[in-house]
Amino acid sequence: MIASSSHRALSLLVAATFCAAPLPALAAATPSPALTVVPMVAVAAAPKKTDAPTTDGKTIALLRLDGADAATELRASLQPTLEAAGYTVKGVALQLGEATKKVKCKGEPDGDECLAAVGKWLNANPRTAADFVLFGSMTEPPDNQVNLVVYDIAKATTVKRFDTTYRSGDLIIPIVLPQTLVTSLDEHRTPPPPATEEEKAIIAQLDEPEKTPEEIAAEKAAILKAQEDAAQEQQDQVINTDDIEADLKKDFEAYCRNEPRRKRESKEDPKDLRPACKRGPFWGYWQPRAWVALTLTAGAGLGTIALYSAALAGRGPYGDAVDALDAYNNGAGGDPRRDPNATNVGGQSYDALATEVSRTGSVVRRRAIVGDVLLGTTVLLSGVLAIIVYQDRTDAKRFIKEEKSLRAISNIQVAPIVSRDTQGVGLGFRF
Repeated sequence: MIASSSHRALSLLVAATFCAAPLPALAAATPSPALTVVPMVAVAAAPKKTDAPTTDGKTIALLRLDGADAATELRASLQPTLEAAGYTVKGVALQLGEATKKVKCKGEPDGDECLAAVGKWLNANPRTAADFVLFGSMTEPPDNQVNLVVYDIAKATTVKRFDTTYRSGDLIIPIVLPQTLVTSLDEHRTPPPPATEEEKAIIAQLDEPEKTPEEIAAEKAAILKAQEDAAQEQQDQVINTDDIEADLKKDFEAYCRNEPRRKRESKEDPKDLRPACKRGPFWGYWQPRAWVALTLTAGAGLGTIALYSAALAGRGPYGDAVDALDAYNNGAGGDPRRDPNATNVGGQSYDALATEVSRTGSVVRRRAIVGDVLLGTTVLLSGVLAIIVYQDRTDAKRFIKEEKSLRAISNIQVAPIVSRDTQGVGLGFRF
């Protein structure tokens, strides 16, 4: 036992000697023991550093839009146009308010402080790293007010705000709004250069371009000739026909035609503006283009009625499909969208019923959209038809007035007047 205890003490003494041997060398190499220990602890505790995610300068983080259900449709319409213009769009399944809560910002969600914090939070993850943040909101029908904001993360500034109105099925906003977004981003990234001196000079000359001496002399000569022609015309004027008036209804019988309209041999020949006697004082003055416009307007109107009638008829199957889906949901005993056991109940499939609702609703929507387009076309063609009819009646009135003036001049009667007090010539005419 004594020998064993002595052997153990000798072993501990040797180990202590070897462990203490490097300490002088370490003490000699390191000026301060504190400086030796602290870096070792820091290296052991610090996480491995990773480089910040890099972007291409054209990456957009597209947040979910707040508000109405139609906001999802609007959000989906923005991405294709932005990507076609060369921008990378990363969808973020959070609204701005939710992202603000993630970064624990207590200010206004769309304020500079919170937007900067959200941008920093997005850039901390390579999957959401972006150069711009696109967010917004939409109010519920019937207002449907849309507010979109583009925020530059690097410059910590708002690129532009867009305020508009959007309704489901709108054919204009889904095209114009994304293009406007692309234009604003392009001009923000690469501002257009200022106008050159040459361009400024051209703009300055648009209102009043410079004229050569020859052009000024030609204008003066034209003005002088016009004055001389006006004076000569006033001297040559024998009869004043300004008081002659044309009445389309009263003068119809005197100027209407029973034969076919006279065809023009060339475009320089005047139109045959005589009305057709068999059509009466209203329809008789219509020119061929008015009949073409009337036909197109009537066709568009009939198409509108047909499409709206078809859309109305399609609401029956759509309502039946919705009722069947509602009945299935009430008897499924769970949410078929989340519970796999509720997707097939009583020989019916939730997917089939939901697909039928989507199909019938799409049919009604497409028919209604085409009906809307045809309705707008009908209104437009009606306006064109009204303008054409007005022009035709105006031309006919001018034609009748000119004809009455020519007849008045052709019926001039000249006779000598000889009396005790007067000697001369008498001039008379009748309309």
